[in-house]
Amino acid sequence: MRSLVIVRNCRNRGRSHLPSIHSVVVVVVVVVACVACIPTMKGFHLRVFTAVLEAAAAAAEEVAGSDDTEDHRQLPRSKRRKFRHDEADHCIKRDYLGLPGDPSTPLLGAEFKNMFRLSKTRFQVLMEDVMAANIAFYQKKRNLHADDQASLEAQLLLPIKCLAYGVPSHTFIDYFQMSKQYARDCCRQFDVAIKRIYQEEYLRLPTVDDLKSILKLHQAVHKVDGMFGSLDCSHTMWKNCPKAWAGSYTGKPGTPSILLESIVDYHMYFWHVSYGYTGNIGDLNVLQQSPLLERMVDGTFHQLEEEAEAVPLYIGKEEFNKCFILVDGIYPKFSRFVKGIKEPTSNKEKKYTAWQEASRKDVERAFGVLKCTWQFLDRPILLHNLKDISLRTTCCIILHNILVADRVMEDCRARYRPSASIAEETGDVQQPTDLREVQGGVEPGTGSGIGIRNVPNNLLQQVTRADRFKELDNEEEHRRLHQALMDRFGV
Repeated sequence: MRSLVIVRNCRNRGRSHLPSIHSVVVVVVVVVACVACIPTMKGFHLRVFTAVLEAAAAAAEEVAGSDDTEDHRQLPRSKRRKFRHDEADHCIKRDYLGLPGDPSTPLLGAEFKNMFRLSKTRFQVLMEDVMAANIAFYQKKRNLHADDQASLEAQLLLPIKCLAYGVPSHTFIDYFQMSKQYARDCCRQFDVAIKRIYQEEYLRLPTVDDLKSILKLHQAVHKVDGMFGSLDCSHTMWKNCPKAWAGSYTGKPGTPSILLESIVDYHMYFWHVSYGYTGNIGDLNVLQQSPLLERMVDGTFHQLEEEAEAVPLYIGKEEFNKCFILVDGIYPKFSRFVKGIKEPTSNKEKKYTAWQEASRKDVERAFGVLKCTWQFLDRPILLHNLKDISLRTTCCIILHNILVADRVMEDCRARYRPSASIAEETGDVQQPTDLREVQGGVEPGTGSGIGIRNVPNNLLQQVTRADRFKELDNEEEHRRLHQALMDRFGV
């Protein structure tokens, strides 16, 4: 039959479905009904049946021909997706930064710092520094699609907002008009740019002037001489940790995590940062590999104290030749560590422990503000690569130190000086140092070295713990320091 030939031809053309299922069903039903009635048909009725069958076959062939033109495999491919970067840039300036030539304030001008954590002045300085760094990613592309590129404001605001809210990079691509891949590139390049531009300044180890200023700040705030800062560790949850590594990164919370070791001053500025250790099941494991302890053991830190004329120092009538750091009860009894008393009994011990715990809240506040401001560190980390995690954590700490410096110095171009907040009270007013006048930021070789730290392959080649910490493992000096502080604050 003609209708059956049409169906067979459709199949021969390799189509995955029939052109019109309704038309085929109608043809089949008519054919079956008519075949059943053929024995009883004669003359006129047979001619009518033949005419109806031919009409149905012609209709089915017409439908099949029309469906052939609508075959989805024959349609041309869609053009490359284009994003409306000009509209996104207009929305950014309308909502946050203000349109050029428009005297009216932006729609969300007062909320800019709440949403992006940075002030508008600091963001403007950030854009200037990124452009001055001549980073290839942020330069205008010289190709056929030069007009199809996000603005510098969008490239910087997207990663800042993702770090502030702790969400994946594709969360805000609808507002900033970016693809998922381009948004990931923006976040990664932003981390690289921040570390490249600001690491030497805002992750520097203390210089001679910095140490003098730190000791002066703590002398005015905590009423004791020789206090360098507070030391502690904090966990960052790693949600997408590979199962094979989960045991090495399982710490106090019971889930895979990475430990962050830091020393901060009263203003919550991070002077020492060490992050990303294999097998970090506790604070002591990190301490044994910490670069801070290496500087204390090899005499580098003591040399800095002598150059800053910070030693000898006096607590009451006792003389000491080392600055000290406040720690919690898990740390060993080193000569530089000041711990509280776990179960104080006398009134003197209670007052001393209350002072030690209150002063050590500096590091607790710093971790709380850091994770509250940059919620990437407070939420489970979704990244897989350890280097990307370390890079992003470095970026968060640098931005935190930038915010602290802006708050204390009240000038985005001034170098951070801890004692600036008490200079007016003591009458020692100094002009802030402009960062643009500092060559290289810090002395060569004084970077903090934040990053992934790996356990040496051959542990047998390491020196023993007693030999490594011989310079600090002086329990008699530790006891004498505690007694002097107890006499000072226990009255």
